[in-house]
Amino acid sequence: MFIPTKLNTHSFKKTEKIGKKVKKVGSLLGDTEDIERRKQLSNLVLQKLSSIWIRNDKVKQVTRLNLYRALVKSILLYNCGTWSLTKQEEHKLNTFHRRQLRTILNIKYPTFIKNNALYQKTGETPISLTILEARWRLFGHILRQAINTSPNVAMTKYFKTEGSKQRGRPKASIVTTLRRDLKSHNNDHWPTRLHSINDLENLRDIAQNRSDWKHLTTAIYRSAQAEMSVDVAADGHYLTNYTFFSFYRNSQSSSNEQYFRYF
Repeated sequence: MFIPTKLNTHSFKKTEKIGKKVKKVGSLLGDTEDIERRKQLSNLVLQKLSSIWIRNDKVKQVTRLNLYRALVKSILLYNCGTWSLTKQEEHKLNTFHRRQLRTILNIKYPTFIKNNALYQKTGETPISLTILEARWRLFGHILRQAINTSPNVAMTKYFKTEGSKQRGRPKASIVTTLRRDLKSHNNDHWPTRLHSINDLENLRDIAQNRSDWKHLTTAIYRSAQAEMSVDVAADGHYLTNYTFFSFYRNSQSSSNEQYFRYF
């Protein structure tokens, strides 16, 4: 029986969409779907512990942060080393993380705190950096495994068949995320490419020496950290300006109210 190609394409997309919502070992197969689910689950626990967060005078900040890391953050970051993230998704995750930290500290509007001050006060770092560490830790662990294991077989096949690329912008995947990480560091001693099977084998050789792999991941982390510190400072500056203009607007409105009372 002949089936039109258009119908096949539609059926494939529908199957792919359903497949991304399939749960395996506690995670959804689709990264975007899994991230949203992790956010919901972590927020659910955060809300259940709200009676602890609001008691600034009875529960120490150190205790609250330890509870957050053990009960909330661990749920949010479960299996995060497998996520393929775009810059926009990383920004959203960092914003989500900071919102949770403000909840822990019971900081609510109209009280403001700069992002870098928030990280210093809580001893936290942008969550995208934590995910980057987990991603490269998992990648190194896989590269050190036997060549005939499923992840290594899949990676080898991917890079051998990547020559037949489809048109258009490539979809976000763990490979594109790793490529972006590699491009970010400025250390000439370490590779910056992951486009061919030779690049993969080069990284595999480096991963066999844990010390070398640690130096490579440290270079990548520091580069991402430097870029992130600029973004955090910029966001903090924005909050400062917003606070100033908010204060100015409120003072102007109160002045106007006092002015109109005379008439």
